[in-house]
Amino acid sequence: IFNIKDKFWANAEETVKKIRENTDCVVNLYDLDDKEKLREEIADSYLFAQATGVGMKPLEGQSVVPDETFFRPDLIVTDTVYAPRETETLRLAKKAGCKTMNGLGMMLFQGDAAFHLWTGKHMPIDHMKEVLDIKYD
Repeated sequence: IFNIKDKFWANAEETVKKIRENTDCVVNLYDLDDKEKLREEIADSYLFAQATGVGMKPLEGQSVVPDETFFRPDLIVTDTVYAPRETETLRLAKKAGCKTMNGLGMMLFQGDAAFHLWTGKHMPIDHMKEVLDIKYD
């Protein structure tokens, strides 16, 4: 986990502690400003998940990753942002040849969960994928 070392750093430390205590996952917390560590950790990963608001308004056009050299073609890159559909992070990842996925699928299934809580029924997922023009390779 990379996080900005700001007033929310303690929250990130607590999240890491909870993950360590409740799962078998190996998790570490790093300062997002340490770009060499970011490069090193991405190089040792199969998946890069961008789960901040960076990339959507008012941070549209920005990325937590400085450039496409941080990525490699066999890396899968996801971004929880769904508007815009292609964030700067996803654009950089595509430029490096990565498979990418934006946040539309997450939004769809969160919407289904909320719809189910309110109505007791599931949304018509296939129809909603068509309406939202969600396509996966």
